[in-house]
Amino acid sequence: MASLADIARDALLHQLGRGDARQALNLALAALAVHQGGPCGLVALGPAGEVRWQAGACSGPRLPVAELGSQQGWLYLPAPQPAQALAALLPTLAALLQRDAWDASQASQPDRRETHAALLRAALAGTDTFTWEWDLDNDWLGDIDEGLRLLGYELHEVGHTQEDWNRLIHPEDLADNDLAFQRHASGETEIYEHAYRARHRNGQWRWMLERGRIVERHPDGRPRRVVGTQVDVTERREAEQMASEAVQRLEQIARQVPGMLYMFELQRGQGGFLRYASERGPALFGLPPAPEQHDMNVIWSMVPPEDQARMYASFQRSAQTLCDWTSEFRVQRPDGEWRHMSARSTPQRASESLTRWYGYIEDVTERVQLEQARRDAALASAANRAKTEFLSRMSHELRTPLNAVLGFTQLIEIDHTDPPSPGQRQRLQLIREAGEHLLSMIGDLLDLTRIESGGMALALEPMAPHELAGQALQMMRSAAQSAQVSLQLLPGGEILLVQADRTRLRQVLLNLVSNAIKYNRAGGSVTLQVQAAADGRVMLSVADTGVGIAEADLPLIFEPFHRGPQAHGTVEGTGIGLSVTQALVRLMHGQVRVESQRGRGSRFDVLLPRVGAVGVTGVSGLSGAGGAQSAT
Repeated sequence: MASLADIARDALLHQLGRGDARQALNLALAALAVHQGGPCGLVALGPAGEVRWQAGACSGPRLPVAELGSQQGWLYLPAPQPAQALAALLPTLAALLQRDAWDASQASQPDRRETHAALLRAALAGTDTFTWEWDLDNDWLGDIDEGLRLLGYELHEVGHTQEDWNRLIHPEDLADNDLAFQRHASGETEIYEHAYRARHRNGQWRWMLERGRIVERHPDGRPRRVVGTQVDVTERREAEQMASEAVQRLEQIARQVPGMLYMFELQRGQGGFLRYASERGPALFGLPPAPEQHDMNVIWSMVPPEDQARMYASFQRSAQTLCDWTSEFRVQRPDGEWRHMSARSTPQRASESLTRWYGYIEDVTERVQLEQARRDAALASAANRAKTEFLSRMSHELRTPLNAVLGFTQLIEIDHTDPPSPGQRQRLQLIREAGEHLLSMIGDLLDLTRIESGGMALALEPMAPHELAGQALQMMRSAAQSAQVSLQLLPGGEILLVQADRTRLRQVLLNLVSNAIKYNRAGGSVTLQVQAAADGRVMLSVADTGVGIAEADLPLIFEPFHRGPQAHGTVEGTGIGLSVTQALVRLMHGQVRVESQRGRGSRFDVLLPRVGAVGVTGVSGLSGAGGAQSAT
């Protein structure tokens, strides 16, 4: 419980600090309202306005100040009721502080304090800020009238104790508010500071920022008096909340974009700094998600020197002219992978020495690779067109003189007027065979070029491949006999119909049977079979017992001019036949499959769309259909 001396001292100090005698008197009377008991004693008012109390030193009746101009003024309080005595005392003390009898050097200081205090209160009021004092011993909040008016209350509506004020604080903020004060009281923080919600008279919650400091303590260290300020920061909090929500929205958006949003600052004389980088920034450059990795020097070191020079030149132009900065550059990430980046930003001059760039960086590696692939494809297509055109032209040009050579060779062979000698006839036969082989190759080249250029037109119609299979074997009988290879058409059950071009399907079968004979061995065999495939299509199979194809060569056998080990063998060929075969089957919406084992032979399957089936007697012109047909 505060003593009368404490109450008097508080009142005088308040008066000296604020120059407000009425407020000082009100503060003291409020303290008296909770004070009970206390002895009489001596109040001493010193030259600097300090007040001393000496209990039990009173003698005689109450006396006025003995000498107003002296260093001390003494007053005696013998009254048995301290509250009444002090109530009589304080007006006198307040009057003493304002009398002209004070020494000029003593009176001038309070005047200056009064002026400064009044100016301070006026300045604070202009910012919706008010001061407050808290007497912890008496639990009295002084000078909170401005705060109550700020919250819309009349002075009589709310009490002046801390408990009264706490009833205005949002329940969720009370515990944190008390914790903030306890941390200051224990010396953990230099000042007490906390923002909380206080209920306005209209029911709304206003945000109040409260700061204070313990200015007086008891001898045992307990806080005795606290002074501070309060300010309504509702609008500021709302603005901060809106700004925070805007930042959160920006972060949410930034998470959805594949690249990095950034803000880069260039300070004259200090260099550049990456002030902001969105969350995807570190991952973009293959860096760990640590703030220090936003150092521009780390990113800059990943750019090769030749790209750095180009980037620096364009960046300097942007800084000088404030034009948008765009650049594409490469970076080598810590894992060694090279990536292509594209950066775009807009500069803004913040001050004479500070420029900011707001922009976006994205990984465009896939785009660059796609563009390169398109360029490569365009070059390859152009080269392929040039090759196709060249082959087409050359094929036509070669066929004319070659036909002449073959024609004159045949005329010489059948010349009865001047017949060739046996030796000449043999040489003419070699010329004719070589010419026919060359003519066949030219024909394959022409077919290949027409297919690649899209000039190959097919006449698709329903047909029975059994008939063509028999014809192909008949046509290849002579070649098979020369190679000592047997040909056989295996039975396939029902006669199946396919949608195909008759001429081109015959060409396909001839190519496959011819290869099966050429790459066979003496005494070997070639079988041809037409049957229904498991997937509903029709399968034409050509199998041989020849040398087979190495597993490594299987993926390449349909490439033009690829012959594998046979490129240096004794079997003649150009490696075009299988390419043409596959292309023709594809034009007929079919597929060619191959199975082969080195040294044991190969099997080629041509699968074509099935359009129906007929009985054996429904197809004419195919002898031996439904049974085996052989040619030796």
